[in-house]
Amino acid sequence: MKTAILTSALALAPALTLAAPIEPLVDNAWIKANACNVGVVVLDIRSEKIDGQGVSDYLQGHVPCAVHSDYHTAGWRTKVEGVPGMLPEAGRLETLIGGLGIDNGTHVVISPRGHNAKSMGAAARVYWTFKVLGHDKVSILDGGTEGFASNEKNTLESGHRDPVPKVFKAELRQDMLASRADVRRALNDNATLVDYRGPDQFLGINRHDKVKRHGTLPGAANLPIEWLTVDNTGRFRSRHGLNEVYRLAKVPGDQEHVAFCNTGHNSAMGWFVSSELLGRKGVKVYDGSMADWTRQDQPVVDRRISVAD
Repeated sequence: MKTAILTSALALAPALTLAAPIEPLVDNAWIKANACNVGVVVLDIRSEKIDGQGVSDYLQGHVPCAVHSDYHTAGWRTKVEGVPGMLPEAGRLETLIGGLGIDNGTHVVISPRGHNAKSMGAAARVYWTFKVLGHDKVSILDGGTEGFASNEKNTLESGHRDPVPKVFKAELRQDMLASRADVRRALNDNATLVDYRGPDQFLGINRHDKVKRHGTLPGAANLPIEWLTVDNTGRFRSRHGLNEVYRLAKVPGDQEHVAFCNTGHNSAMGWFVSSELLGRKGVKVYDGSMADWTRQDQPVVDRRISVAD
């Protein structure tokens, strides 16, 4: 009898020691089961600038055990050589992340407001930042805080959580970044470029205030991030739906591509869907995007029909 029990225990041992894979998206059921576990940090990134909500809304109600870090003001992005919204230097991000109670063993789950695709783009940008820093234990809460709160069976926590600072060390993955020189080479090689802005800016009808010229990169396809979530909500489309969206946008599924937008927000969302949800290899983010590209005399395609000022 003892032999049989021991044999059974040994047979189960490998399964018991295998860690569950880190998925790029987690749902409400996962959050309810794991948000307050040791080794997990839920990061509420709501920001007044992006969401119309910030720390005051966090204090009123957030995913249980979540800590708050404002996407716009905490230091996730910075100005570099006059270009806004860029990736800060690794040391600054190490300090920011460690101060949130995150070390290299922590599973980080990013919880944006989740009311639209732009909000999910903020989560994707922070997710991408962790990946660039070499941290793979990171996920996004599909639907964000609002998606969690929309289920009456889920209870929000109020008040402030003070994280215990930890040490986080970055190992920069430079190959995930596309520089201006990389984009020039991509243009010369007729590589795939994907503009994740809205069609008005892609066509040149409107221009972001941080971009110096109307239009887009020559030969770029257009795939607005609003297409990537269901009805421009905080819930991502299915894998099949996303593949169909890329097909409609005429973005080849078997090619590497450079993702760009105005300042690297939307393009991080495009990278997240392409790389993490669809498993497409070799996708890079042009961090400076059109804000960087148009600071110098680089080629752009402006498809505007005569539009009155």
